[in-house]
Amino acid sequence: MESFYILNDAIRYVEHHLKEQITPEDIAIACNYSVSNLKYLFNKVFQYGVMDYVNQRKITEAAGELLQTKETVCSVAFLYGYGSQEVFTRAFTKVWDETPGVYRRNHQFYRLFLKQEFIYDSYQVFRRRFDLSPLLKELKQSESSILACFDIVGIRFIKTCFGRKAGETAALKALQRIEEITKRGKHLFRLSGDKFVVNFESSDYKTVQRQVLSVLECNGEDFLYKEDAIPLSMFAGITCLPAKGLSKELLFDVLDDTIKEAHKKLSRIHVASDDCNRFRIDYNEETGLFRGYVSDVFKDSREGRRGIAASVSEEEVQYEFTLEHMTTSVSWRTSGPRYELFFPEGEKWYRKTVYDTLGRSLREHYYIIRDMEVTRINSISYTLLHLEVVKTWDNKILTLNEGELKEAFYDGLISKEEFRFIKITGKTIRNWLEKKTE
Repeated sequence: MESFYILNDAIRYVEHHLKEQITPEDIAIACNYSVSNLKYLFNKVFQYGVMDYVNQRKITEAAGELLQTKETVCSVAFLYGYGSQEVFTRAFTKVWDETPGVYRRNHQFYRLFLKQEFIYDSYQVFRRRFDLSPLLKELKQSESSILACFDIVGIRFIKTCFGRKAGETAALKALQRIEEITKRGKHLFRLSGDKFVVNFESSDYKTVQRQVLSVLECNGEDFLYKEDAIPLSMFAGITCLPAKGLSKELLFDVLDDTIKEAHKKLSRIHVASDDCNRFRIDYNEETGLFRGYVSDVFKDSREGRRGIAASVSEEEVQYEFTLEHMTTSVSWRTSGPRYELFFPEGEKWYRKTVYDTLGRSLREHYYIIRDMEVTRINSISYTLLHLEVVKTWDNKILTLNEGELKEAFYDGLISKEEFRFIKITGKTIRNWLEKKTE
């Protein structure tokens, strides 16, 4: 709880001094907190440093200044506390992947890193999100508006495989794709890390559908990060909002629910190189959870433990998404490396080990499950319980989907006892992995 107040105090200080030179020491004094603890807290929450946050905020507001005024690049640089135009240009290019001059000629969107907010939501989940005050102000200018929400498919996969900065690059490329196709950069907002919203105002609903589908038709196209070509895909939902009675909290909840409902319409089928569909995950309307299916399984042992295994050669993942009833489905494919699944006997979790082309382990994913069923035709099915523990190629141990797990608990999809079991199991797996990597 203490970190909640410290972070909000730090953010407020940064916002009030954006046009000045700011140091970590300044922020720490304002928060009555030590510099070392403040740096640790920022790295824990943001996965980057205090000054990274400060620079991202400065560059975002400076980008808005470039688009909304006729000030020179040099003037904007000095306005936001940069000692020279050269220093500003380097910082700007690091964030936008373009120089200030090129950016100014080609874009209308600038809200890449809005002010962060820290809240406890209705599920008592500690969340951070971008400030939606600018969007709320815009919506209040019309009686009602049509909004389209977008979410990147597999952002955690991108971050796990290629690093946090690759995830930020994916978000930037997604926003640029939306801006280029919809031509509504002035009305494009970042909702959270990989979620975005476009205000179409009072546009015709069918026109909005066509615009959104045009964005989704680019799914599977690559963006370049360092030397890697990474496929970028999104799914989307559309909602209509009246301005009357609209608050920032209600706005965020409506947009978040729109994305959640859209996610239920995204299906994926894993097809191996021999065209066999050995692995599938479907949303189960009855339970509100996802159900996994694996075929061609066999009895095996790993590290002295007996269990059931499956081996999948290089595969393609076939995605299909339907925006709304009566709209054409959008389909695309991505390719993936070889992996093995292992379900240890007597356990309620399984491991997915991903290999490179030389047979070396790239990652280990541990998924907690229930209701596993084995059929006579060498197939199994199970229910996923959100929590995932990942061991990366450089031996980092990550715990994912904790927020989604809490939401499932508060929605009554899992019991209190099961929630505790999942948390304990995840912690046990994590401790075991940490001991293995010592």
